[in-house]
Amino acid sequence: MKTANCGRTQNSLASGSITFEGENISGASPEVISAKGIAFVPEGRHVFASLTVEENLRSGTFRRKDRGAVEGDLERVLQYFPRLRERLRQPGGKMSGGEQQMLVIGRALMCRPRLMLIDEPSLGLAPKVVEEVYETFLRLRAEEGLSILVNEQSSRRVMRYADEIMVLRDGIVQIRGTPSTLTASALHDAYFGVGTFESGKAE
Repeated sequence: MKTANCGRTQNSLASGSITFEGENISGASPEVISAKGIAFVPEGRHVFASLTVEENLRSGTFRRKDRGAVEGDLERVLQYFPRLRERLRQPGGKMSGGEQQMLVIGRALMCRPRLMLIDEPSLGLAPKVVEEVYETFLRLRAEEGLSILVNEQSSRRVMRYADEIMVLRDGIVQIRGTPSTLTASALHDAYFGVGTFESGKAE
């Protein structure tokens, strides 16, 4: 799959197809995918280490044509992540892991996405910071109407925050449902290939 963080390219599609809002985007360029409103936050917090926090955030807007709206979006991101406001002039590489995660999420938000794909946002972060990040996801969903697809391995966290859950193994959906219809043990068994799964329920 090719996705874009305002220009960042990820793995090529090996088989099948990808549709977004009813349109096949399987062969689309990163620029086209980004323009359609999809942003990607990769695993590993890839900040521009030598650029300041503000420069990192603004780098998410270089393909945008509505330059007049950028300042308002910058203020909006800083409201979601007040810690970034305190460090606007600090190099991104000098920040803590949690702050860098906030920064790359903020940079993706500067793209004005309708769908944000986030890979392992909790990796290597302190539990308190992880909770703060996920609470911000809830705010973005409620206040911005933003759709967020998160790759997360913690079944406890998934059960607490997700609207819909899918377990993938070897590229195949093993189980699918909502926190009210699934259990943490069912997710665990689906992930490790234990039991039989049908219609989103473990047997």
